[in-house]
Amino acid sequence: MNKRLREELDELRFGGQEDVLRRTHPRSWRDRLLALWNKELEVPVVPLGLSFAVLLAVVAASQLRGPDDGDDASTGRQLVEVGGNTYWKDDYERAVASIESDGQG
Repeated sequence: MNKRLREELDELRFGGQEDVLRRTHPRSWRDRLLALWNKELEVPVVPLGLSFAVLLAVVAASQLRGPDDGDDASTGRQLVEVGGNTYWKDDYERAVASIESDGQG
């Protein structure tokens, strides 16, 4: 049986040795890049799904907070609208005071 198998397979020759060696043992930068591109990635579904759900919940919570009333709670600054433009109240008062002091002096 072994003899018969060898006779049948005698005509077949594997001609891709160089290609296989280049892929399994890359030498040039191009071959290394191709080998890196050929890597399989395993992505765990549960942690990825939980991360996405948490991110979605944070975005939804920030959207449900409601519209801002012109106050920045972290710095205590307030927005004011003057002449169709919006300014920080402290910056606007400083600019107005600067203009008034330049006009009087």
